Amino acid sequence: MGATGSTRRRRAGVGAAIQVAVLVVAYAVLPFRGEWWWVGALLGTALLVGIIPLTVRRVRAVLVSERPLVEAAEALVVLLTMLLVGFAALYYAMDRLHGQFSGLDTRLDSMYFTVTTLSTVGFGDITAIGQKSRAAVTAQMLFDLAYVGIAARVLLTAARNRAR
Repeated sequence: MGATGSTRRRRAGVGAAIQVAVLVVAYAVLPFRGEWWWVGALLGTALLVGIIPLTVRRVRAVLVSERPLVEAAEALVVLLTMLLVGFAALYYAMDRLHGQFSGLDTRLDSMYFTVTTLSTVGFGDITAIGQKSRAAVTAQMLFDLAYVGIAARVLLTAARNRAR
């Protein structure tokens, strides 16, 4: 016997929440400093490289979904979490010797800096001072502008078209 529509929606919502929780917990507990700095660099890079193929997969899922708007919203939440955790982990690992950023001392600082960069607020309390960090932040700004706008538009357009 198949699951009802509300049961499937609830399961999908739980799946998205679990994905977000796993990413946040991994960011919070994995070692990103000292001799283990490479774990943060690896996690951040893997999330950022994986975001494009996952986006394509999620768009395809929206196009065949019975609930395209919900599917698109869940995709955006998971993909945005990947983007934030990816850059935050990368920045925190990059600053392992405290030479790339000024004011970035904790994981929360790194997430805060990532969100202020994504939102284009840029308060200036944490700044990229090393050449590697400036290159990474510049890449984030360009990627954010292109990716967030394109991904949101494509997912929502696909969802609207499928809903019709």
